[in-house]
Amino acid sequence: MQSIVIISIALIYFQATLNAASCSELKDAINSNPETEGDVKHKACENVTELSINQTAENVTKLSINQTAAFEQIVKLTNCPVPRIPKNGGLVCVYFDNYYCKPMCNQGYDFAFLRRSRLYEECGTKTAFTWTTQYIGGSRLAECIVSDVLVSGQPSAYFNKKTCREVVSDMKRKREHLDEFISELKIRGIQNNQKKELDFVTCGE
Repeated sequence: MQSIVIISIALIYFQATLNAASCSELKDAINSNPETEGDVKHKACENVTELSINQTAENVTKLSINQTAAFEQIVKLTNCPVPRIPKNGGLVCVYFDNYYCKPMCNQGYDFAFLRRSRLYEECGTKTAFTWTTQYIGGSRLAECIVSDVLVSGQPSAYFNKKTCREVVSDMKRKREHLDEFISELKIRGIQNNQKKELDFVTCGE
């Protein structure tokens, strides 16, 4: 699955680079024609650049949708209901017999409830395949609300200087967040039957 994401990102980058090159070539071709008006030259290139940006944004959106769909499928394989992803944040999830998900907020957002002693929520055989949560019923694990002061969660529960979507699009940073959570769980004695193929980071709106 990670290979598919890497290939998708590479294709997005290639497409943007290719369109930029086309823009440069278009400029050269137009400039070689002395009868072409200046405004026409710039507008032609601007249209190519705008098309490149729009196509890239559309591809990133599709990539995010595909990741969310894959995440939902993975969770269903463990017989757990799909947790609701916090808006303005995301979930970092790993599997050790049970499913463990750490809610995280983007920069500029904090948790609605105090979570300093509650790093993660879990679902599996130990919880009768329901999610532990501070909310009554359902699968809402956390909420991220606008805040300049980040005090409700542990320091590692925030996407510092990044948004969840930026992290997901960077495989190295994504793996760093997963490995950090795995280390936090191992410190708490949670380390049996790890399945890295079930690790995932997914983002809310």
